[in-house]
Amino acid sequence: MAIKLDLTNSQYGYAFNGAYFRIVTAAISRMREGGPKFTVMIDVAGYATATPGDDTREVDFRRYHADLAEVEAAAGANFLDKCYAWVMAQGDMAGSIAV
Repeated sequence: MAIKLDLTNSQYGYAFNGAYFRIVTAAISRMREGGPKFTVMIDVAGYATATPGDDTREVDFRRYHADLAEVEAAAGANFLDKCYAWVMAQGDMAGSIAV
């Protein structure tokens, strides 16, 4: 699974139509005090190609933090699918589509 999004600006200062974003990290952490008991950190890398290789550089990178309960409430058959659905629902991913 991946997310397709037209970037109006990247970390390099250029627009990339049809950039492909893939989750590169989805980690659950237990909190010791206050707030939610478990949180999720999701790292998403954006590429200018649908088939990035080992030497492909990312054109964008985003890190999200969420309560585990919010991610689990998202649509999806498994944890990773739910992470993708949650990321696509974020304001900076408006207009994205699953591919």
